[in-house]
Amino acid sequence: MQNLTSMFEWIYSNRILFPLFSVLLMLLSGFVASVICKYSLLGIVRQFILHRNSDAETQKKDIRITQRLANIAPVVTVYFMSLWIQGLPSGLVEAIHTICGVLLIINIMILVNELLDTTKDAYSKKHGFKAGSIKGYIQIGKIVVSSIAVILIIATLSNKSPIIIISSLGAIAAVLMLVFQHTLISLVANIQVSSSNVIRLGDWIEMPVANISGEVTDIALHTITVRNWDNTVSQVPTKNFITETYTNWQPMFESGGRRIKRSFFVDQSSIVFFSNELLNNLETCDGKIINSIKQYITEKIALPEYQSITNLGLYRGFILNYLKTREDICKDMYIVVRQLSPTAEGLPIEIYCFTSNVFWNEYEETQSEIFEFMYATATFFNLGIYQKPSGTDIQRASPLEAKISSLE
Repeated sequence: MQNLTSMFEWIYSNRILFPLFSVLLMLLSGFVASVICKYSLLGIVRQFILHRNSDAETQKKDIRITQRLANIAPVVTVYFMSLWIQGLPSGLVEAIHTICGVLLIINIMILVNELLDTTKDAYSKKHGFKAGSIKGYIQIGKIVVSSIAVILIIATLSNKSPIIIISSLGAIAAVLMLVFQHTLISLVANIQVSSSNVIRLGDWIEMPVANISGEVTDIALHTITVRNWDNTVSQVPTKNFITETYTNWQPMFESGGRRIKRSFFVDQSSIVFFSNELLNNLETCDGKIINSIKQYITEKIALPEYQSITNLGLYRGFILNYLKTREDICKDMYIVVRQLSPTAEGLPIEIYCFTSNVFWNEYEETQSEIFEFMYATATFFNLGIYQKPSGTDIQRASPLEAKISSLE
């Protein structure tokens, strides 16, 4: 014991060994404090937190936060050990305090950033995609935390008050504005987009200028990520959603009605006034749809206002009645069958209505059924559907032209 005391006294009296031994002792104490704190906190987290949450990703984040918190313990231990050990050179003590201060600021900054990420994940998990993304605000918070940390680190290294460091930044404010102009613009744009709730995660958006059409998968401070329907990924600057024109289809899904707006061309030469010949031609046919057409025409021509109606007028009324009887057409929204301005291809007849099938596959199926029905029933009203001559039309016309030529 006396030899051990003598050795410590010899080390204490040595100008080189004593500081070196003290630094090693402080590092060892910090390591022990780190191990004890880390395993103690992990034990508490496993016992009281992890068993309540079965989500693996959340458990990883909780463990990571615990480890970040445990990293503060060795820094604090080394700092107080430097105060406890007497006789150390003042320069060494000051250097240790400076290093500990910088490491403490860095660890607290990392811990706060981890807590912000955990807040974002918890918010998204609780409220879902439709509540809007707070990722932009989280990134703003990280920038603020990192900026404060940088100021505190500079103040610690220079041994000056943070107020003095902040006041000196006024001289380089113009330079900072130039360097961070995109961040500031993105900050304003992100606040406008998030606060007005015009774009949320999961929304279907279209931006023709950027050739984008797909689902919003991420809303960050600088960019909004969109997965296009061809499975490509596009990143658009957030400020573009303030300055550029785009379409958000999500309100259409929420309204429960998706618009059908399509037209086809009727041969204008086939449009005639109604005559009994049309009804007589239908008498020779049979079937459920034919009977419904005959019943509709019979009921309409009995009315005084329908005495001078054309076959196209009857056809439009029949299609309108057909749309109103379909269960997948929204009755509380517009249902219109109208004529457009005549063209060289014929007279356009447009269908304007809303279907309750808002999803793509069902929507296209409904639209196809409607127009297939229209094409098939047009012949019963003696109406011709126009299409440009194709190869088969030319082949059919060739024998007729040859026969006419032979007669001449």
